[in-house]
Amino acid sequence: MTQVEIIVNQRKNLLIYAARNGVSKACKAFGVSRTTFYKLKKQFEKTGDVTPIQKRKPKMPNETKLSKKKLLLKLVQQYPAWGPQRYSSAFKEHGIHLSPVCIWERLKNFGLNLRFQRLVYVEALKIEGKPLTETVVRYIRKQSQKVSKGLYPGHIIGLDTFYVGNLKGVGRIYQMTGIDLCSRFGWAKLYTEKGQNQSLNFVEDTLIPMFFNNGVNIESVLSDNGSEFIGGKFQGMLDAYRIEHNRIPKGKPIYNGCCERFQRTINEEFYQKAFRTKFFSSLENLQDDLNKYLAFYNFDRLHFGVMKEGAKPADVLKSKSKVLQRRFNEIVNLTC
Repeated sequence: MTQVEIIVNQRKNLLIYAARNGVSKACKAFGVSRTTFYKLKKQFEKTGDVTPIQKRKPKMPNETKLSKKKLLLKLVQQYPAWGPQRYSSAFKEHGIHLSPVCIWERLKNFGLNLRFQRLVYVEALKIEGKPLTETVVRYIRKQSQKVSKGLYPGHIIGLDTFYVGNLKGVGRIYQMTGIDLCSRFGWAKLYTEKGQNQSLNFVEDTLIPMFFNNGVNIESVLSDNGSEFIGGKFQGMLDAYRIEHNRIPKGKPIYNGCCERFQRTINEEFYQKAFRTKFFSSLENLQDDLNKYLAFYNFDRLHFGVMKEGAKPADVLKSKSKVLQRRFNEIVNLTC
C-alpha cells in the first residue's frame, strides 16, 4: 500500500466516522477543521474520490536526475560486484560526472550499497516466479526480522481486554488495550463493562483517531475469541472501515504476546503504584492518570522490544515505514 493509498483510506475513514457519529464529533476525534472536512466531503460527492491533489515536486539542485538513476541501476544489473569508484568511472564514459560519494548515497537509497545486496537484487530480477535460492531466502528473512510481526505501522493492531479490579464507588473496571505490533505504540481506555459496545467504542473513538493523527492507517486487528470481539456489531464496524479481523487460536494468548506484555507493563509500572499512592473517586480520574502514563510510555520511555539499543514507540511509529516495499517499488518503476 502506497502513501497515497494510506491517505485516501484515512480520509474515507473520516467520512465514515462522520456519517456514523456526526460531523462535530468526527472533526474533534480526527483533529481536523470543519472547513477541511467539508472540502473532502465536497470532493467525494463531486468525484467519488478523496485522492490528494498531486503537487509539483520542487526542483532540488543536488537531486540526481531520473535518467542517471536508471543508468546506475542498469550498471548494477550488469556489474553488481563493482563499487562506487568503478560506477563513477563508467558514468564518465557516458559524459556524466557523478562522484563516488553521490553514487554510494543513491545506492543506499535503493538498499543496494552493499555488494551482497546488489548480487541478491540481480538474482531476484532473474527469478520471475521461480523458487528463491537459499541465499535470497536468508537475506529476506534477515530483513523481515528487523520489523518483527507487524511489517509496518498500522499493519496489525493487537487488541485485548484486561480486568483492572473493583474500584470503590465505581465497581468493576475493565481496560481495553490496543498496540501496534510494529512500533509498540499503544493506547488503553477504561470501562465499567466488557462487551462489543465497549470494544466498538474503543476502536472507533480511540484507536482510529489516535493513529489517524499520527498519519497511520489501521489495516488489521488481532484479538482473542472473547465475546467483546466476535459480535456482529463489532465486525460490522470493522467492515465499514475495511479493517481485517484476525483471531488467535483458543487458549493460546501467546499469539497476541505483544498486547499481553503491554498490559503487564501498564499493570506493573502504573496500576501497582497508583493504587498504593492515590485514592481514585471516579473512573475519569483514573483514566486521566492512565493517559499521562500512556503519554510517557509512547513519547518518553525507551522500548527495547523493537530495537536492541532502545527506541521511543512514537518515534518508531513516525519513522519506520515500509522501507523494503518502497525501495522495491522505486526500483521496479525505474527499471520498467
